[in-house]
Amino acid sequence: MIYFFLNLFLAMAWMLLNGQYSSIDFMVGFFIGYFTLKLCQPFGLKTSYFKKFKAFILLFLYFCYEMIVSVARVVWDVITPTHLSQPDIVYVPLDAETDLEITLLANMVSLTPGSLSLDVTPDKKFLVLHVMFAPDHEAVAQDIKQGLEARILEITRE
Repeated sequence: MIYFFLNLFLAMAWMLLNGQYSSIDFMVGFFIGYFTLKLCQPFGLKTSYFKKFKAFILLFLYFCYEMIVSVARVVWDVITPTHLSQPDIVYVPLDAETDLEITLLANMVSLTPGSLSLDVTPDKKFLVLHVMFAPDHEAVAQDIKQGLEARILEITRE
């Protein structure tokens, strides 16, 4: 956690040195600070910050890719005369255990068009989803587990 705050400090220092206070300057400073910290690793601390930061970036890129694919799929279904959707309720078994992990997964699934998180079972073993394209329930569940859930767990767990 200390590396994250150091990285934020370096990003703000970058903005102060340049005299420009935009979000792009902050991001440039953040990435320069990240690579500076990675090169020198101050305090001799072994940390998972660099691994988790990389996992966060990969989760973000994967989520953007899934968003684009699902938007295109829903748009295509809406503008074509024949409907390709096969909506259904799908139960996705969860490896996520904490409330944070389950909430992140449920919200990210709901943000992608064509899917909506409905509920979590009381024992927190299944996430109940309404999916617009669900010809095979097992395939939908595996896509979510191997995609979003695996990447979320990589960030939240040691």
